[in-house]
Amino acid sequence: MENNKKDPNSPAHKDENVMSPAPSPTDNPAQAKKGNATSQQSADSKTNNNQSNPSAKSSVNSPVNSPVNKSRRKAKPSSWWIRLGVLFSLIVAIIAIAACYWLYLQLDQQGNDQAQLEQSLTEQVTQNKSLKDELQQTTMATNKRIGTLDQQQSNDTKAYAKLADLQQSTKQLQERVAIIAQRSPNHWMASEAEYLVRMAGRKLWLENDPQTAIGLLQSADERISAMKDPALTSLRKALADDITNVKALKTTDVTNTIFDLDILIDGLTQLTLNRVDENFAATKNTPPVTDSIDDWQQNLARTWHDLTDGFITIRKRTTDLEPLLSPDQQWYLVENIRNKLLQAQLALYRFDQVNYQQSISLADKWLQQYFDLRDPKTKATIKSLDKLAKVKIDKITLNKFQASPLLQQLVIYGEIMPTEEPAQ
Repeated sequence: MENNKKDPNSPAHKDENVMSPAPSPTDNPAQAKKGNATSQQSADSKTNNNQSNPSAKSSVNSPVNSPVNKSRRKAKPSSWWIRLGVLFSLIVAIIAIAACYWLYLQLDQQGNDQAQLEQSLTEQVTQNKSLKDELQQTTMATNKRIGTLDQQQSNDTKAYAKLADLQQSTKQLQERVAIIAQRSPNHWMASEAEYLVRMAGRKLWLENDPQTAIGLLQSADERISAMKDPALTSLRKALADDITNVKALKTTDVTNTIFDLDILIDGLTQLTLNRVDENFAATKNTPPVTDSIDDWQQNLARTWHDLTDGFITIRKRTTDLEPLLSPDQQWYLVENIRNKLLQAQLALYRFDQVNYQQSISLADKWLQQYFDLRDPKTKATIKSLDKLAKVKIDKITLNKFQASPLLQQLVIYGEIMPTEEPAQ
């Protein structure tokens, strides 16, 4: 049993095979044939036993082995290599199948991606086509607009060039005329008269001073008269008409009115406010005490009555008692009146009759209501306000002087251009 458990491929087993007695070639052929048959049968039985019962392998591995057993024993390891090859082929086939499936999935995914890409490309092409159409339309409209602007700019450039030429020609003509006019010895007198007329206009329309404007117009007329030119008769007639129109203006003396209002504003703090006025009823007159001894009884009675009646005195008021103003209220009252007078001054500068009358009326009302009307200063202030309330602001209706354009012609051209008479 120990020999059966040994590995048939071990060295000891090989030695036993070598040392086993071999049949001699001189033996009986019948015995050899019988032995071969016997060994063949034993080998078949051992093989069957090995296949049916693995535990019987140890009985097959006897010390005596035939050459057939040795060849079979040597061919047995090749079946393991076949199995390994089959297993390896199976693994390779599985891996190949998995790779093919993975490749199929990748190709399918790539096909889907390509389809989506083609769809997006189609949409992009459509969008690009629409954008191209819009761009073409916009480009056409822009080109049309640019063409119109170019034409308009060309026309404007031509017009500007013509205008510049006309301005240059006009400037040259004016310079030549001015040079010719300056050769006249009376040119400076005409320029001075034109300046005086301009100053008269400023005094009249900006400062509302007609008296000064009249004086300036008269001075301009004197300059024209000193030139002793019969052709300037129309100019002198225009100056005379302007002087007459200015004298006929009914203007308000704004300067003196402003000064009167300033005086009233400065004197507001000196006015006296209303105080308590005790206008009691007069007491009953009693005859005085006499020096006669005979009247002692009457004198005693009178003295007694005066003594008893003096303890308690009851008087009756015949007028209403006005409440006194606090210092803050007095200050606000004076400031409000001053503000109204300042508004009246502003209305004078603006020729605003309505606001001027309202401001004067409110100031007069507050003076009569809150100030002492028996005070002489209050009376004088109210009288001045009544006088200022009658002032009427008249606007200047004269807009221009007739002599101004004639003087400008005389300064520029050296003479007055004749006016064209209307056709009959």
